[in-house]
Amino acid sequence: MASGSGGRDPAWRYCAPLEGHRNGTICNFCGLNIKSGGITRLKFHLSHTDPNSNTKKCPNVPPEVKKEMRQLLEQKGKAKAKKAADMEEIRAELQGTMRRKQYSLIDDDEEEEGDEDVHMYPADMHPDERDEYREAVRASKASEWNRDQLAGFMRGKRKIGESSQPGDPARRIQRSQSVRHTDPSPPIAPSLYKSSAAKQKSIKNMFKGGSIKETMGRLISKFFIYESVPPQKADSHHFKNMIFGAQQAGMGIEPPSPYEIKSKYLEMEYKDMEDYVNLQREKWETYGCTIMCDGWTGPTKLSIINFMVYSKGSTIFLKSVDASKKIKDNKYIYGLLKDVIKEVGEANVVQIVTDNGSAFVKAGKLLMKKYNLYWTPCAAHCIDLMFEDIGKRDSVAQLIGNGRKITNFIYNHGWLLAKMRQVCGGDIVRPGATRFATNYIALDSLLKKMADLKKVFISNEWSSHKLSRTVVGHEVERLMFDHQYWEKVENLVSIYEALYTVLRIVDSEVVPTMPFVYELIRLMKTNLDRLKAKEWVKLIIVDRWDRTLKHPLHAAAYYLNPKFQYRPGVGCNPELLQAVHEVFSKLDPNSDGLCNFGNELILFRDAKKGFGDRAAIASRSKMVPGD
Repeated sequence: MASGSGGRDPAWRYCAPLEGHRNGTICNFCGLNIKSGGITRLKFHLSHTDPNSNTKKCPNVPPEVKKEMRQLLEQKGKAKAKKAADMEEIRAELQGTMRRKQYSLIDDDEEEEGDEDVHMYPADMHPDERDEYREAVRASKASEWNRDQLAGFMRGKRKIGESSQPGDPARRIQRSQSVRHTDPSPPIAPSLYKSSAAKQKSIKNMFKGGSIKETMGRLISKFFIYESVPPQKADSHHFKNMIFGAQQAGMGIEPPSPYEIKSKYLEMEYKDMEDYVNLQREKWETYGCTIMCDGWTGPTKLSIINFMVYSKGSTIFLKSVDASKKIKDNKYIYGLLKDVIKEVGEANVVQIVTDNGSAFVKAGKLLMKKYNLYWTPCAAHCIDLMFEDIGKRDSVAQLIGNGRKITNFIYNHGWLLAKMRQVCGGDIVRPGATRFATNYIALDSLLKKMADLKKVFISNEWSSHKLSRTVVGHEVERLMFDHQYWEKVENLVSIYEALYTVLRIVDSEVVPTMPFVYELIRLMKTNLDRLKAKEWVKLIIVDRWDRTLKHPLHAAAYYLNPKFQYRPGVGCNPELLQAVHEVFSKLDPNSDGLCNFGNELILFRDAKKGFGDRAAIASRSKMVPGD
């Protein structure tokens, strides 16, 4: 299997990760082990175009793959060139901004001396007003300095405490000398805002020598470092907009105060978000919407129920309810959902999605009787329950338990853990106690590292270590070389993989998965047949499908998806047709609407009028339903 990075680059289709080497790959065509360089070096290997001639050329690569790799490398080169050009453009704009003459710098003589402040005045300020302006700034800074000194003195006094003798002169001297050092702090970052020549560099000195980009990079990085802001936040488009906005605004614009941020600007953001939500509400009336309900209980037993609304590719958070002091039975859940339906609009709601808890199931069925809508369980939760049902089987539980025994033994002993990391080149994913899909991830990780783990347990260091003579050590060593155990783990992982693939798709937020649930379950069953899964596994899948996921809404979405509609047998399938009519008659019981829908459905099934156009045919398998 490809690593987690396999989904990001098309070249991962032609290689596999090299265990023990973080950036290593194995060529699928010739089997060459490339220990470093990552996916880029593999592209050089397949394309025969390494600029440094440090990579062996693949003798078995097909011509079409070689061409594809060369195209990928060419695209990457163009992207690098474009990025470099964009950075040069930004640097030029920044240099232009620094040269703008919106403000004047004066007191050059004082700046040379190094003990006076450098003041910036608006260009339109009269020269006679500058002395008064400078004195006011100095007085303000002096007052601020006095407040800081007084605060520092009081902190130092509190830290010294009551133990010293007040009459001892040496104690008084030590106390006065310790005031400066009672509150250590990180180095002061050079500031461009209210700069002081005594303690901080001036604007001119900050940008004297070195590149402007590096100087700006250091100033920005100091904010991230000393204010404990995660570096990943630099990728935020809000941060980038802030930098570009500051460049466009030019020098002399003061940043907002904390009070302005939490009052004025917070209120403006709230107003923008309110406008956005109102815009989404208009979609609800046109396209209908789905209400999603999700419960959460924290370690302190705080129970929160969240309500979200999805429509036309957008999800908004509606509200949260604290249910910590409530009995969460079907009556309580029914009342909450009923209130949400009224808030969203009864005519706008197409379906309600909840988990498979008994209270939610009963409340959902009651709502279907009262309103023209559908309740469906969360597909991801249903598949997770399939994992749970399979994991309850004694034979499977024993395999998982032995896998947990191996990982716990390794992670509970520092020497063995360090040895494992040294040989395997990474950690083992440990089985979780609650989420059942993690059992697959853990067993799969253990299976991938099996060969390297065996090297640990046959090494001289292990045989001479005291852990090898313990009871648990003997048992773990026996499991490591139990071929029947690993064969069973491999079979179980292949079965779990069929479920896990579907789980990742339905739990993603890339595209709506409603039109694909029916097809995904069909593919899952096909894969299980191909893997020759035991009958009890298939019965678990069928039972969960029939009891929870098999729903008219899923069948109707499958039938109306043009990607599947024109497959042999789908258009005339009586079960699917019945589901489509049932759904439409419930959501729109108007007789005129039913008549028009029937006529449109026939045109869609037979690919007539607009459904038979060349553009419509070409987009059947490309467009996502709902676009």
